[in-house]
Amino acid sequence: MVKYNLEPNESILMQRTGVLRETGTLVKLYTDELILTNKNIIWVSKGMFGNTKGLQKYPLNQIKVINGEAQAFVGKGSAGMPNLQVYFINGQEAFQFQNSSKRGIAKWVNEISKVLTGHDSSRGSVTTQSAIPGKEYLAETLKDTVVVFKNALGITSKKVADAAPEKVTKKCIGCMAPLTQTKGQNVLCRYCDTVQIL
Repeated sequence: MVKYNLEPNESILMQRTGVLRETGTLVKLYTDELILTNKNIIWVSKGMFGNTKGLQKYPLNQIKVINGEAQAFVGKGSAGMPNLQVYFINGQEAFQFQNSSKRGIAKWVNEISKVLTGHDSSRGSVTTQSAIPGKEYLAETLKDTVVVFKNALGITSKKVADAAPEKVTKKCIGCMAPLTQTKGQNVLCRYCDTVQIL
C-alpha cells in the first residue's frame, strides 16, 4: 500500500491492490492500487517490482450525477471481465480488479454513490438474470427426478426417514388373502407365493 497524504478532512473508505487501469494496451499487469476516499479516487501506478511510478487523483465532485445517480457502475472490460467504470465531467476511466467479481466492484459503485448522493446506486446491485426461461419449472422437475432416483436406490432424505411409514392392508391379487405391509413395498403372499407391490 502506498503512503498517501490525506487532506485534513479526508478519510479512506476503500483500498484495493491488484488493479489495472484500462488504457487499451496489450500488456495487462495488475500491479496498480486504487484508493477511494470521501473526496477522491486515487490511482497509484506501480511497476512490476512494486515501485511507484505515478499518482493520479480524480475528485469525486467531478463525477457526473444524472437523475440522482452517480455515473459509476459495473461494466465489461476487455475479454468480458467486469470492471469499474466512472464517468467524469471531462472524460471517463475504467479499472479492472484482479480476481474480483461483479459483486466486489458493485461495493465500490455503492460506496461512490453514497458519498455523492447519500444512497446506494441502483446500478451497484448485481442481479443474476436467468438465461433459461421457465427455470422454476425445470428446477422442480429435476428435483422430482432426483427424488425418484434416490427412492429407487433406497436413499431417503431426512424428511422421509423421519416420517412414520404408512401401513396398508390390501387383498392378494392371486388368492384374495389379506396382506399388510408398508405402502410401496414388495410383499410375498404367504398363501399363494404371488409377489406384488402394496
